Amino acid sequence: MQIPVTPRSHRHGPNLVNRDDYKMHVLKRQYHDGEWEILIERWIPESGWQRTQLLMDQEQLDKLRAILAD
Repeated sequence: MQIPVTPRSHRHGPNLVNRDDYKMHVLKRQYHDGEWEILIERWIPESGWQRTQLLMDQEQLDKLRAILAD
């Protein structure tokens, strides 16, 4: 059995999910007019923090918002 890894203490901002066995943090940043980054960080004891970075333009961000609104 793998020894659980504790979350990094330097993480900031509220977690979307904040349990002992699973955490999720989502961050949205604008770089230039109409260019966005969505960063999704997930933590589970077996693998630690995993990151998914989505780079998109305004049209793609609007489509993502529409999908999540359903």
